[in-house]
This record gives sequence, structure tokens and C-alpha cells, in this order.
Amino acid sequence: MKIIPKDQVSDHRPTRRGAVFLGMALLLACMAFFSFDVVADIVEHVLGNVPYNARELFHLIFEMLAVVGLGYALITLRVYLRLIQSEADRSRETIHMLRGNFDEVLRDKFEDWGLTTAERDVTLLIIRGLSVADIAAARNTAPGTIKAQSTSIFRKIGVGSKTELMSTIIDEFLSSDQTLAG
Repeated sequence: MKIIPKDQVSDHRPTRRGAVFLGMALLLACMAFFSFDVVADIVEHVLGNVPYNARELFHLIFEMLAVVGLGYALITLRVYLRLIQSEADRSRETIHMLRGNFDEVLRDKFEDWGLTTAERDVTLLIIRGLSVADIAAARNTAPGTIKAQSTSIFRKIGVGSKTELMSTIIDEFLSSDQTLAG
């Protein structure tokens, strides 16, 4: 698994936000068009003292309903966007809290397992999915050193593979998270 640095991950939120505001602007423009058309029709008939025929009356009512419907859609969309933004903010807060809890659990477990500083660093890189060669390059050491440290880490934690290591760490976090919630 290749880790993509955070600064290289594309973020499409501004594009989506711009598209939503463009849609809202189009709704508002349509609403304004129909509103002006309704007012113009009413002014024309009232000032000109011209009675409405059935087709014109139907057309006027339809345009009024369009204005009301577009206004309702605009208000509903705005409320929905605020709700989504609020949920996104809560999700970001939860993720931030979980990251803090995860870091705390990892520090505690690293201490419980008796990992050295170098073993802690290697464990974090294993968790990120780096290969032995990538870890060696990142730490500027030989792959053999990383293999020896990995063997020591696995022995201290009581696992036999990277998969078991990940499973143990996730289990420790989940059991810790339940303790924090309870």
C-alpha cells in the first residue's frame, strides 16, 4: 500500500461548493424571472383594465406556483446545506478526537510492550503500510536492520505478521475506545 502525502491529495470541496452556489444562483435567477413576469402580467391587466381569459389566468397561476416552488427549493437547499456542513464539522471533530485517542492508546501500548524508540518508529511506519525497503529508506538504515527490528517488535507484541500486528493494534484501540466511552 502506497501512502500519499496529505499535501498531494486533491480536495474537491471548493469545486462542489461552487457548483452548489451556482445552482442556487440559477434557482434565484429563475425565481426572479418568473416573479417579474407575474408582476408585469398583473400590472398589464390591472392598469390596462384588461380581463384575464382562461389561458392567461392558468399561465399566471402556473408562474406563481413556479415562484413559490423555486423559493421553497432554495430555502430547503440552504437548510440542507447547513445541515450537511454541521454534520461534516461534527465528523471532523470526531476524527480529530479519535486520532488523539489513537495516539494516546499507541503510546500507552508501546510502553506496555516495552518497545524502544526505534521500534516505535518502525511500528508506526509498518502501520502506515510501508514495505521493509521503504522503511529502511525512510530511516536511512539497512533492510536487514528493519527486519531485525520487525522481528523484535512482533516478539514483544506477541504477533507473527504485519496483519496480526494491525489486528492487535486495532483491537487495542477498539477496546480502549469502548473503555473511554463507557
